[in-house]
Amino acid sequence: VAFRLQNELVYSSVLFKFVRCAARGHLKTDSMDAGSATYLEENIGGVLAKALAEMAVVQPKDGVDFLAKWLKSYSEQEEAKIIRDEEEKALADERALTRTKLEEKEKVRQQKLSEQQSLESMYNGILDKFSSSETSFEETFWKELVDVAQSASGASAVYLGVVEQGEEGMDPPGKYISYEVASKGSEWMTEKMLIEGTGVTWGAVTENPPEENFQEMCLWKPPSVEPAPVEPVDGEEPPPEKPANPYYPVKVDCVTDVPAMHYFEMTRLGGYLAIPLMYQSYYTGEAYAEAKTYEEEKKAEAKRRADEEAARLAAIEAGETPEGEAPPEPAEPPEEKPLVMTGKEIKMVLCLDTLGSNTFFSESKVMQVLELVKACGQCKSQTEFKQVDAQVLQVIDEDAKVAVEEQIVNAVTAIDEKMTETIEKEEADCPDEKKDVLQKKFAFLKAVEAAKELTNVIESMKTWVWVTPEVLSVFAAACFIAGFSKEDVYPRRKTVLAWEKLKMIAEKPMELLTKLEKVEFEGPKKGLKPEHKLAFITPMSAPAEMDAEKAKEVCPGFMLMFNVIQAALAYRNADLEMRKADWTNQMKAKEEAGEEYAGPEIPALEELDDDFA
Repeated sequence: VAFRLQNELVYSSVLFKFVRCAARGHLKTDSMDAGSATYLEENIGGVLAKALAEMAVVQPKDGVDFLAKWLKSYSEQEEAKIIRDEEEKALADERALTRTKLEEKEKVRQQKLSEQQSLESMYNGILDKFSSSETSFEETFWKELVDVAQSASGASAVYLGVVEQGEEGMDPPGKYISYEVASKGSEWMTEKMLIEGTGVTWGAVTENPPEENFQEMCLWKPPSVEPAPVEPVDGEEPPPEKPANPYYPVKVDCVTDVPAMHYFEMTRLGGYLAIPLMYQSYYTGEAYAEAKTYEEEKKAEAKRRADEEAARLAAIEAGETPEGEAPPEPAEPPEEKPLVMTGKEIKMVLCLDTLGSNTFFSESKVMQVLELVKACGQCKSQTEFKQVDAQVLQVIDEDAKVAVEEQIVNAVTAIDEKMTETIEKEEADCPDEKKDVLQKKFAFLKAVEAAKELTNVIESMKTWVWVTPEVLSVFAAACFIAGFSKEDVYPRRKTVLAWEKLKMIAEKPMELLTKLEKVEFEGPKKGLKPEHKLAFITPMSAPAEMDAEKAKEVCPGFMLMFNVIQAALAYRNADLEMRKADWTNQMKAKEEAGEEYAGPEIPALEELDDDFA
């Protein structure tokens, strides 16, 4: 090998010199310039050097033939090398491409896995929250239910409806489903309602539907594992049968296959699902009365036992126990009975669709949503139960009520002292016919000031979940005096007041009091809406002979608001009476003057002010 390499160097040098000499004309060759020499040197010089070196080693008889065959063999090897290099490069590129595709595929898989884990975490998180006995249901949970149900099921849209009973004279007069919460992009559904008998959704809120109607009503029966039948022991009655599920989901795989399907907008391909959400509500007068009776009896029993224990200890201390006998042991506490309240069934329905995607809901997805809805309903019911009991405990807390009443007395006394000088000064400059108006004005300002200083007392009602119709009526009157419209005060499509709507007064009393302060109670008022007229507000302000004493029995915070409203109406009535007296005097003067009357035309009383009508 060393000899071959040495020869290769030698022949390479010889060829280089040969080519250079040929280029300079030192040899007898055809004309060759320096460029040609360079070309030969770069293209065949190295190859010929290798060939000559090999030939020097072999020393064949026919050097030309050897050289020709060597060059042919060399050319074939070079071509094979080029092909091999190209194949290796193509293979490397293919491997790199395959590796890139696998990495991208793995990235997509990991992303899907992450999304799936995120969905599972979100689903399990809200399910655990709903299932926890420590969770207190909030109104925002409805939106959470809608959003998580959409993510877990892959629905295009989700909307939550509640079954309402229409009122006479309202549209609609019968039952309807009012959609209250909707997923993003479907908010327009909250303006819609589904009249009873329309579409297939009503099947989900139909109790105990006949088995033979399941197909017609598009009802779906969830799979269940039936327990093995238990043979009754001789002499014993068989165990009671497990009650059947009274409500079933509506499941439609392709909406265009069901003629009864109702659309709120254009038809699109996809599936539909309606999950019944039923829960027992305790926001009722009956449940409140039951809780109050239970807690009052419990409180009385605790007081009785405390008095007996105090008497026992006093007897022991006084030495009234007969000599030689052991002092009596304290009585064993009786077994405490659980609180039982009568609930009212609330029917709701969670609707999901895949319209526009031409897909349907798998049974596993339906079961997931069904479990979530069930937990949500139980959470809502348990929370209402606790809230009603908590409200009762607050109302019957006499010690707290006495402390608050003392706080109110001190605040009112301080306000009276503060405003005395101002009142005396204005009364001195006030004409006699307007003094009653002035007195009523300051009575109103005092009531407002007291309520503003004791807003924390009014705010104690914000945790309440049920109030009497009389309390609702008084609060509604306060809103109308402040200028709120019926739409602000009454629930949508309802003429019956609801605490959920009027609770805003207890939550933010300062806002209402500030509005009341800015109301003009003196002077004419024209163009009033019906709900802003005195004739509409007055009956609402004192229903069922409500007075300050009865208002205090409800709670001190309500009494403060009641006093403000009564003072406001008294102020307005005093102004009306003053102006009515002035109008009467004018009319009397006109009648006395007869034909000689030359004064301005006196309009009818009801034309001067809407509150005279």
